[in-house]
Amino acid sequence: MHAELWPAYILHSRPFGEDKLILQLLLPEQGRLSAVVRKKQGKQRLALQPYQLFMLQLIGRSELKTVKTIDEAQPAFLFSGKVLYSAIYLNELVCRLWPDNLAAEQLFNVYQQSLHQLWMVQQQGLELEPCLREFEFALLAELGLPIDWQYDNCGEALQASASYQWHSELGFVAAVSGFRGEHLLNIGTGQWQDAETRRCAKQLSRQILTPLLGAKPLASRALFAGQ
Repeated sequence: MHAELWPAYILHSRPFGEDKLILQLLLPEQGRLSAVVRKKQGKQRLALQPYQLFMLQLIGRSELKTVKTIDEAQPAFLFSGKVLYSAIYLNELVCRLWPDNLAAEQLFNVYQQSLHQLWMVQQQGLELEPCLREFEFALLAELGLPIDWQYDNCGEALQASASYQWHSELGFVAAVSGFRGEHLLNIGTGQWQDAETRRCAKQLSRQILTPLLGAKPLASRALFAGQ
């Protein structure tokens, strides 16, 4: 890997020896990767916190890279409460679901936009769940699991008055009961005003994500449960 500057976000960090950290990073071209960094870089002592854009240089040919230099590119988003737990949740999803060293240009943009949305939620008291659902569905699309919000498995347009079940290999299948078409259509067009639409989106995302995440629980969900 060439020693040039790359934009990056820190998804997770853990101690490595007395003066180093192992970072889980998200970069546009390299995707998610692990890198070792010294806690103190020369005369600089950076906080190396998540939700902050850095510019860094990476060296090394092994899967575990070394951070040669790292500089703050933007101030960190200082989240709190449920917004902070939501940001932790986004990071957990990427760490758990995005393959190592897979390019992530679009995911990087979606992640960056989601941090801005979370900041707006915190500053203006906007609804939190639309931001989470939009990130989840965008992540699924980038993983090769896009959801067709317009048509069912037979190619028929979703009907607002009809009900549908979700099948991972088929998509939406018309059913006697299940997700109402009007809520699915709302999700597809980003119409989040209706509480039932938000509830539908949460149920659907849980149904799709659960088998992908496996049995290990998400730490961020435990934080929400403690509220």
